[in-house]
Amino acid sequence: MNEKLSKIFDIGLSIWILLDLIFLICSLVFILSPQLYHNLIFFDTTLCAVLLTEFFYRFFRAENRKDFLIKNWTELIAGIPFDLIMFPFIANDTMAILLKVFKFFRILILCIQLFEVIKIFLKDTYLDEILGILALTIITFTLSLYLFDPSMNSLFDSLWFVVSSLTTVGYGDVLPDSMIGKVISLILLIVGVLIFSAITAALASYFNKKLLNEGTEELKTIKDKLDSNEKELKELKEEIALLNKKLGEK
Repeated sequence: MNEKLSKIFDIGLSIWILLDLIFLICSLVFILSPQLYHNLIFFDTTLCAVLLTEFFYRFFRAENRKDFLIKNWTELIAGIPFDLIMFPFIANDTMAILLKVFKFFRILILCIQLFEVIKIFLKDTYLDEILGILALTIITFTLSLYLFDPSMNSLFDSLWFVVSSLTTVGYGDVLPDSMIGKVISLILLIVGVLIFSAITAALASYFNKKLLNEGTEELKTIKDKLDSNEKELKELKEEIALLNKKLGEK
């Protein structure tokens, strides 16, 4: 149960970090209204409170706190609400620039944290290998169509056709005209079906494995309870036998 709650917390925190990243990037790129900026500060500060609580919880439980701090100091930086701290000084140009620098640094750290979570998921599902093959497929077929099909006027047109074909959208605004271009496109369609089938199979296998592991753990718990009950029953039988023996002697 605790493991399930931990996983739910990790997923929820990852989504929260992703949303916060989007808001922070928007605050760097666009000029936000005061009300929207206040909402962003509240959203970000709440996340920072959770991140700091989670960090210090693990810090005080660590066997070697010095090593923990050396390895995870970036998480501490990620939990500092720079927008809230520097908000009273935002009118000062120097402080405003400094805030942007701190915010940019914090965005990088949050991206690293989020990537670590995503990396674990990709490895568990083998999607890292499949996505690598997908990226290689896109590059290979984009270059092939651009080099061998005259109707592809630019690399972007070739890329647009490859991606729309792989995703089975097929807008039809860019099409190969030559025979070799059509052959390449035919191979691309077959490869695309295989890649996306592999993605579906990998995700299905991952969730099936999780369900199987949960079922195995439940069966193990039930078996342990049955063994415990059997042991207690055996002890009761021995006590009853002992009582019967004492009664027989009397």
